[in-house]
Amino acid sequence: RKLGDWPRVVQLIEQGAGNDADLKNAYKHLGDYSAERGKWAKAAKYYGTAQDNESLVEAYFRLEDFGSLENLLNILPENSPVLERLGERFQSMGLCESAANAYLKLGDVKRAIDCCVLLNQWNQAVELAEQHNFLQIESLHGKYANSLLEKNKKMEAVELYRKANKN
Repeated sequence: RKLGDWPRVVQLIEQGAGNDADLKNAYKHLGDYSAERGKWAKAAKYYGTAQDNESLVEAYFRLEDFGSLENLLNILPENSPVLERLGERFQSMGLCESAANAYLKLGDVKRAIDCCVLLNQWNQAVELAEQHNFLQIESLHGKYANSLLEKNKKMEAVELYRKANKN
């Protein structure tokens, strides 16, 4: 460990010279080593073995492996702090549904709705607001209707208000 020879540390631990915590720590260091050199596929493998989800999010993001990020989203427990970072990553790539799912799993309905609005996914924003009895749904309806009217989509605006029972 003092020499930083993490592959050898892993080998010694696997031969019985340590415990699981030491092994996870060694794999984390191997992942960090690989990440520093831009070898994100190797880093992801090591972070996965070390169960370091926060670093794993970064590695998958750098690899643009959104399928694996989706799988990670499904595996993470509710209210995990990693979900916020995962939501931010999805949002930055314009993946509204995945970002909203991450924020909802985190328990932050407002942030999920804001994400949908920011990414111009108004239908999804209104659906989420209605499903979760979001208090500011009236203003959301208004903003969405204005957005539709600016695009000269009058019938869609009428349909929105009809769905909301706002004659």
